[in-house]
Amino acid sequence: MKVITLLLILIILTASPIYAQEILECTDNKIDVHYFYSTGCSHCANVRPLIDKIKEDKNTYPDIEIYIHETHDEDDHNLFNTACSIFNIQSKGVPLVIIGDTYYQGDKEILENLKKRITVDKNFNDYTCQLLCHGIQNVTIEENPDTQITWPLVITSGLIDGINPCAFAVLIFLTATLIAIGNKRKMIITGTVYIIAVYMTYFVAGIGLLSVIQYAGITKSIYTLAASIAIIFGLINIKDFFWHGKGISLKIPQSKKATISRYAKRATIPSAIVLGFLVSMFELPCTGGIYFAIIGLLSSKMTQAAAIPYLLVYNFFFILPLIIILIAVYKGTDPKTLEKLRLSERKWMKLALGTLMILLGIAMLGGYI
Repeated sequence: MKVITLLLILIILTASPIYAQEILECTDNKIDVHYFYSTGCSHCANVRPLIDKIKEDKNTYPDIEIYIHETHDEDDHNLFNTACSIFNIQSKGVPLVIIGDTYYQGDKEILENLKKRITVDKNFNDYTCQLLCHGIQNVTIEENPDTQITWPLVITSGLIDGINPCAFAVLIFLTATLIAIGNKRKMIITGTVYIIAVYMTYFVAGIGLLSVIQYAGITKSIYTLAASIAIIFGLINIKDFFWHGKGISLKIPQSKKATISRYAKRATIPSAIVLGFLVSMFELPCTGGIYFAIIGLLSSKMTQAAAIPYLLVYNFFFILPLIIILIAVYKGTDPKTLEKLRLSERKWMKLALGTLMILLGIAMLGGYI
């Protein structure tokens, strides 16, 4: 555990060369307006009538070419990321309009500036176009890995997130109950169902939250909020390393423990499903900060479809410690021994979680990932 904690800094802050971009100049009297939006985004809906009017009214705006990009489309999302990289937009969000060497972000800023810009400024040849005059497709940009989510980051985050005393305690209690009645076969089946229920609950919750963030067009706000929550939760976890039980602590609420205990004692497959769901929901105060931070990163950097493999892998490593515990008990390890180990190592688990959360939050706010 101590080694894992010390390695976190190296994994989170891995550096790569800075990207290179190609800046192109317009060669005719046309100017492109690239409009990026998200379906279901109310702020984007406020802007869309103006965009449609400019696009359709060629008599008033003969020199304007409108390109519309829906960010849930993978190609358009890649173009969105390219535009944000070229203009060095750290807090990505829609609606976003790119015009010549300028960008406007948010419905208020777009509505206040876009029409005036294209009405007053007619000398389009003087613009230095950061996007290609007739479409962004041919802009050459070498991706900066520092601004992308890496597999080591996702795997490490999922694994450290999974090393938490909340879910451990429930699984150990469940297996101990089944071992006491002398049924190893039932223990492995029920334990597996419990772990699958935890996995599915966390995965579905992640997909749901990602969808809400992207369709609402609030990736910019959520990105900052997720980073801030990660840092706050991280500080609380590190506090528990030094002063466990004093002040605010991140743990399953005391009022919910009786419900969890009741389902664990039933030790049936249906109760294991309910138990997996309840534990996943109740343990969010323990580990929700790191998962929220990863979802914030995914929502700002890729489409929902592209994010699914990352969530699948993240949640596999999240449940991996539970799988190891279940196999250990099946192979003959006494659950009481595991419970003693959990209690003795609990503060180091808190330190590892807290360190990762703080590093993630700082890296996000600093634009390193």
